Amino acid sequence: MPTRSSVSAYLSRERRKHCPSKEMLRLHASRCPMNQLPDRYRVTAANPDPPLVHFAIPVDIFDLYEYAYKHDLIEIIPHLPHVPISPASALSATERLSQEVQYELEFGWPFEPTADCGVILSLYDNYTMEEKLLIDEDQEDVIQIVQEELGLDKSVRPKWYFDIHDLGDSDDESD
Repeated sequence: MPTRSSVSAYLSRERRKHCPSKEMLRLHASRCPMNQLPDRYRVTAANPDPPLVHFAIPVDIFDLYEYAYKHDLIEIIPHLPHVPISPASALSATERLSQEVQYELEFGWPFEPTADCGVILSLYDNYTMEEKLLIDEDQEDVIQIVQEELGLDKSVRPKWYFDIHDLGDSDDESD
């Protein structure tokens, strides 16, 4: 098992590498995170196949790694010394957080060129929101517990994020 200082040093180095460029933000402005879900992304009979967007808490993957380390969930890749922490550690952390909040969170990757975070913890998406939507009070409880467990600022709030794997249409129309 790596020491706390070696994990912290690795996380600090890696954290500095991830930041979207202004050019990428400009090129993909229509795929930026949104505070509200526009009607054109709602799944309806008239719109059965919009791009996949997640209502999710923005997270730095290294916060998940630190949470995993704190709870002895770190998985090591011994044959890759330059990437000592397995990404599976983030999945283990997400599973533990789901147990903590008593609600299934899903680990995901936002559309990277415009994301304001490295990964997301999805509460639901535009296809599952009918089944998974929480009442406001319960949703706030889930958000608050995740903020506390990961040491996130109270200003970190869920937004609608485009999924990295869904390159469906996301034009610049406004609602």
